[in-house]
Amino acid sequence: MADTCTLHILHTNDLHSHFDTMPRIATCLSIHREEWEGKGEHVLTVDIGDHMDRMDIRSEASFGKTNVQIMNRSAIQYATIGNNEGITLPKDKLNELYTDARFTIITGNLFEPTTNSVPSWAVPYAIHTVGELRLAILGMTIPFGPSYQSMGWEIKEPIPILREQIAALRSAVDVVILLSHLGYQTDCVLASEVDGLDIILGGHSHRALPHGERIGGTLITQAGRFGEYVGHVELVWDRTQNGIKDVRAELFHTEQYQVDESLSQFIESEKVWAENRLFQPIAQLEQDLHIGWTEETPYGSFIAASIRKWTGAEIGMANGGLLLADLARGSLSFADLLHSMPHPINPCAVTITGAQLTTVLEQAIQPEMIQRELRGYGFRGKIEGWMCVDGLHIRYSEDDQPQIIQIEVNGQPLDRERLYRVGTIDMFMYNRMFPELLLGSELTFFLPEMLREVLATTIKDQQMLQNAFLPRWEKISSASKNQS
Repeated sequence: MADTCTLHILHTNDLHSHFDTMPRIATCLSIHREEWEGKGEHVLTVDIGDHMDRMDIRSEASFGKTNVQIMNRSAIQYATIGNNEGITLPKDKLNELYTDARFTIITGNLFEPTTNSVPSWAVPYAIHTVGELRLAILGMTIPFGPSYQSMGWEIKEPIPILREQIAALRSAVDVVILLSHLGYQTDCVLASEVDGLDIILGGHSHRALPHGERIGGTLITQAGRFGEYVGHVELVWDRTQNGIKDVRAELFHTEQYQVDESLSQFIESEKVWAENRLFQPIAQLEQDLHIGWTEETPYGSFIAASIRKWTGAEIGMANGGLLLADLARGSLSFADLLHSMPHPINPCAVTITGAQLTTVLEQAIQPEMIQRELRGYGFRGKIEGWMCVDGLHIRYSEDDQPQIIQIEVNGQPLDRERLYRVGTIDMFMYNRMFPELLLGSELTFFLPEMLREVLATTIKDQQMLQNAFLPRWEKISSASKNQS
């Protein structure tokens, strides 16, 4: 018997339904598995979450089941969930997602509130044996508390759970591996503060760590985003020393590998099925709805009005950068809405003062805010864009520096002391672009419907559509300003 045991871990993260890279990833996993197992070495294949993203028509139509089939066909063995699985799928859809999975889901910090146990489709950890080497595989996902709670889940902070798991398992295993959809910064904290973690296979931050990073005795890895890379960790276990002799990390560029033709054909067939499902007409539009990121548009005003109606608020607000494609007059399908608004973003409502609302609107009309590039928190567009509103009439000047001159709320002058209920988007509660919104009270998330699902309902309201063509913003000149 050899004195060492070699384990190869191939890991992916944050594919976000980039199906074009998946056939090459499948080839990468299969040829390396064949190569290494042919030498008597061991292979483990894992995914670290956000494999699914509902911006793609296949994931949207199947509620992620297409992704699970691809993971099956790629011979993934273990996975944890990301926020795209956890909080963009309604609870019943997440409970059904892994019915046909041929791999094990590990979620150590997601719980059913009624039973305080992990979901039936997952395990809190796994013990995996290769040869004589015993591995503890743990899994944690980022704890977006309010969103998970609104979806009917309980999500807990990972560190106390990890410490408890490691304390219980460390003496019974040789190596402890964490599948972490917590983000790079949190992974660094874990490596520094949690004893007993040998390897953290990371995700969520979309970082590419070419050779991983070592903090103390822990190796941290992450393989970028969208399937551009497959991560590889090679671990050599020394039987005589009963410890890790060597561990190293690298990234394989997915473009180097041939396409798995059978998987590619499956993905194409899923696209045809999804298009047949989602291109069914849901409404007739009498007028075109055009996008415009730097100006007020009827389409943007209609989004704000839809959010206002959905949340029961006095005011609706959303950024014009959310709208990525025009809606043409005539037959409208859900696929058209998905193409125009692919973001996993939901409505929410918050109560703020008139003074706070004024500050938000003043920030929103500054050129640097309108042109600000946005990333993360579900946003799939490019820039913030013009602030679309409903329930407001705003007079503003653009002379030297844009400023608000007058605000009316549903026909009445704004009262700076009064509380107003504002319907807006959950992204603003996470990305902190408008700090005044975070000072509000009675924050309510309206889940699980995403903006496109809200619009699929409201777009049938012809009166709302007609009203969206009435301007909410009125630009006035210096002369008019002085006269007023």
